[in-house]
Amino acid sequence: MEKDYNLFLQAYEDSLRRLGIDEKIHHLDEVEVKARKRDKASDVFQARTKSLAYYDVASEMDDIQDRNGFIGDDIHELMRNMNPNFYTQFSPSGEEYLFYKGRFALFVIDYERTLHEELDFNKYRNLTLESIKSIYISEDVGTMCRYADPRFTPMNIDKLYGCAVLIETKPEGEVSVKGGKGVRKTWLEGYSKVKEFYSPDYRVLPHEDDYRRTLYWQPELMTDEQGRATVRFYSNSRCRRLRISVNTLDAAGRIGVLER
Repeated sequence: MEKDYNLFLQAYEDSLRRLGIDEKIHHLDEVEVKARKRDKASDVFQARTKSLAYYDVASEMDDIQDRNGFIGDDIHELMRNMNPNFYTQFSPSGEEYLFYKGRFALFVIDYERTLHEELDFNKYRNLTLESIKSIYISEDVGTMCRYADPRFTPMNIDKLYGCAVLIETKPEGEVSVKGGKGVRKTWLEGYSKVKEFYSPDYRVLPHEDDYRRTLYWQPELMTDEQGRATVRFYSNSRCRRLRISVNTLDAAGRIGVLER
C-alpha cells in the first residue's frame, strides 16, 4: 500500500509539472493524534458558514438553460457556468483538470475526506447532476485541511488547492430521472401551507423559564368594521416592556406601519 501511494505521489507531481506547477509534495511520517472526535453535524455547519458561495444546483441548471447555455451532464461545465473563477486544463495524456484561481479544486462529496488516490480523487465525476442537491464553495484553509488527504501538510494543501467544492447529494429516493432527448425538466417552487405560530398555554405554569424573544406573531389578523382587533398571548419570564410592530393592508392596497 505504501509503495502504491509513493508511486501515485510521484505520478501526481509529474502531472503538476507538466501543467506548469512546480511543487514538491513532502510526505511526513505517520503520527498518532489523540483527541476527541468532532461531531459531523458540527463540521458540516462550520464548513457551510465559512463558505463564500452557495448554489442550488437545480435552480442554477434552470438559469443556465434559460440563458441558452449547455452543460449536458458535465460537472466541470456546470462549475464554469456558475462561477467564472473555475476553468479547465488538459494534461499531455488528455486528462481534464478543474482549476480555481490557479490551483486545483478539491471536490468533497457529502463531507467525506477525499484521498489522493485516482479513484477517490475523481469519484465526483461519476455523479449525475440530477443527484446533486447543492454546492458550497469554500476558500477556508481549515475546511480544505479537514477534507483533503490527511497525509498532506496544511502548507501543501494551501499551495495545491484553491478551494473546496462541497457537494451535497440528494437521498437515493429523491434523485429524479434525467429527461429524454429534447425534454427539459423544470422544478417550480410552490406555496407551502401557512404554519401556525406556537404560543404556549400558561394556564398551568411550567417549571422551566421561558426566554422567547417573539411572543406573538399573526400574519392574517382581521379587524372588525371599526378597524379594531383583539389579541391575547402570554409573556415570557423576563419581559418588562413590549416592542410592537404592525403592518397593515387595506382593501385598496394601501400599506400602513405601526412601531411602538
